Amino acid sequence: MTDSIPEGFERWTPSSPFMTHLADLGAFYRRDADGVMALRVGEPHTNMHGMAHGGLLATLADSALGYTIAQQAHVSIVTVQMSVEYLNAVQPGDWLEAHVQVDKQGKRLIYATCLLKADGRVMLKANAVFAVRHAAVPASDG
Repeated sequence: MTDSIPEGFERWTPSSPFMTHLADLGAFYRRDADGVMALRVGEPHTNMHGMAHGGLLATLADSALGYTIAQQAHVSIVTVQMSVEYLNAVQPGDWLEAHVQVDKQGKRLIYATCLLKADGRVMLKANAVFAVRHAAVPASDG
């Protein structure tokens, strides 16, 4: 297993408490040139079968989708639906990249797709819908 990080990737510091905790198991990386988020899969990321845990993969996809959409659209969003297809097993040592495409952006909903790839192979496909969050309207005095 290699611990090398491909050129152009920088460590990503998540802002959510959950993702910060998850990053303690292994750093997440971003390549700003194309918005790809990535992770070097390690032993702490595996399930009882020695392959990457499905929850980790879904979390990486959801995080990459949310981060990329927020950066591109300059809006605050929350996931309202996500479907995941596990296509190939991810192994320790794999460099896993999350590639996001915004499929449709409306005023209230944004639709997007994420492909997790290792060595050019698609390992997971996620389709998701995000709701655009708007600031709360202040209560009127009467």
